Amino acid sequence: MKKLLLSGVALIAATQIATARDVTVALSSDLRSSNPGVNRDGNTDSVILHIVEGLVGYNNGGEVKPLLAKSFETSADGLTYTFKLRTDVKFHNGKPLTADDVVWNWTRYLKPDTKWTCIKDFAEGGAAAVTGVTAVDAGTVEIKLAKPSAVFLGLMSRPECGFTGIISPDSVAADGSFAKPIGTGPFQWDEWKKGEYIHLTKFADYVSPENNGQPDGMVGSKRPLVDGVKFMIIPDASTIKAGLQSGVLDTAEISPDLIPEFKDSEKTQLIVARNNGKNLLYIQTRDKVLSKPGVRRAMAMALDLDQLVAAASNGTGEANGSMVSQDSVYFSETQKKRLPYDIEAAKKELADAGYNGEPISIIANKRGNVPSFPAAVMAQAMMQQVGLNVQIEVLDYATQVDRRRSGNYQVISQSVSPRLDPALMYAFYVGNKDENASLMWDDPKAIELMKAAYVEADQAKRQKIFDEFHELMLKEMPGIFLYDMVDVWGATKALKGQPVWQSNARLWEVSVEE
Repeated sequence: MKKLLLSGVALIAATQIATARDVTVALSSDLRSSNPGVNRDGNTDSVILHIVEGLVGYNNGGEVKPLLAKSFETSADGLTYTFKLRTDVKFHNGKPLTADDVVWNWTRYLKPDTKWTCIKDFAEGGAAAVTGVTAVDAGTVEIKLAKPSAVFLGLMSRPECGFTGIISPDSVAADGSFAKPIGTGPFQWDEWKKGEYIHLTKFADYVSPENNGQPDGMVGSKRPLVDGVKFMIIPDASTIKAGLQSGVLDTAEISPDLIPEFKDSEKTQLIVARNNGKNLLYIQTRDKVLSKPGVRRAMAMALDLDQLVAAASNGTGEANGSMVSQDSVYFSETQKKRLPYDIEAAKKELADAGYNGEPISIIANKRGNVPSFPAAVMAQAMMQQVGLNVQIEVLDYATQVDRRRSGNYQVISQSVSPRLDPALMYAFYVGNKDENASLMWDDPKAIELMKAAYVEADQAKRQKIFDEFHELMLKEMPGIFLYDMVDVWGATKALKGQPVWQSNARLWEVSVEE
């Protein structure tokens, strides 16, 4: 640990030679690859977000909006998407964006040799299988699908896909190897010193998509207000804290237990941003005890959800019993419904289900940036009050993941990363458990509704699907959704703007006072 701390101090010292108007942010681990959507993780996505852009992107409400495209249209049969490209877009090498560039990118992404993370979604048999990409003219691209897909645009926009970023063909060397990402984003690739930092510089010719002057998810106003961004690789939380307090770091994710300290400090500020991820109790519905919906409903009704969330989130979260995020355009009055906190009703549910004190184990981990353990402790105490024999099993995170994927658990207290389209969030939980043991719920009606949401593009009709799904979930209670995830970041007082969105660093429309 001493060696790690000294290394972190050395890294922080190195930031002092950075350009005066750079914004400096800490990452817990190094970039895995500069190749969009290839060999990625969350930290990699945060860096790539600043460099590349796709034809479309998500806004704050989870709607897909034009980004490199000025507009898009869908044919009546849902099989053809036509994108009109913006005429004010340049790559970082100064070349204008053309339809041929889009075709080149899609051709490259769909080649197995590229090893694009998202190829299964767009290849034959995928949720949005692409059968052709054509340049109609210099400013128009046509993409054809094998079957209608309401999630095609949303799948394109995901961080895991490298945002399906359109890069210049000059990003690839003559021998076909990837050289560096030459994108269209507000910042451009500069330097990567592995294990220490990644540096991006401001793209002076950047033009935001049409907007109202405000940042809005991946779209909206995206002005680069600093000369560059320096992502420092600092895995040690205490070093990050010291860097923020000294002003050497401008912003970074912090542990929730530092909330009071940063909130009350004269030198730092606390930044809390809700995202579309989920904190929940994931239930094995095939377990002998938990296969009974009455037991699962009793577990939910035993929870004073507002009290549990306040404690587990250090006062930053708000209870939400829906799979749909509170910030989603699909978060309706129906989505606000949840089973009531009712101890006597919970006891009756248990009696009717024939529960007789059988043990129930909640698996939790003690990672500091998620509420897995504190949520489990609160749930255990509340559930014991209604007669549930609940115990906690603490595992390291990797083992917990293995147990979920194998289906070897009763209850898991876990967090799931953001997925902005509700149908994509459902897909993490719902489906055939014989084919995928990691899934939570294999109710035939739930599967039917999820599949319908993948096809139905009309917003009003999708809303009805999501509302019906939620009503069914309250009846069956395959899992207990607690609250939307919360990003907790610290920053210096000099930093202005919102540096985090959906758990990604987002440094456009962010500045640092001189």
